[in-house]
Amino acid sequence: MEQLITIGELAELFQISRSTAYRLKKSQAWPHHRFGTEIRFSPENVEAIKALNAQTPPEPRRAPRVGTRAQRRKQ
Repeated sequence: MEQLITIGELAELFQISRSTAYRLKKSQAWPHHRFGTEIRFSPENVEAIKALNAQTPPEPRRAPRVGTRAQRRKQ
């Protein structure tokens, strides 16, 4: 049987506070299992949450082209 973790354990895993985990669960519609008032997350849920929050690296910044405006003015 797979191990289900609590929202507190999930918060520790993601290094966020419990209140932030509750807020993100609601706002981002995190997948979870509810047993009465208890909320639990399966390993598959944790992977899905990681995929939801995966960020692509930003594009590298380009250096500005120096002197292009001055060159246009000469023409």
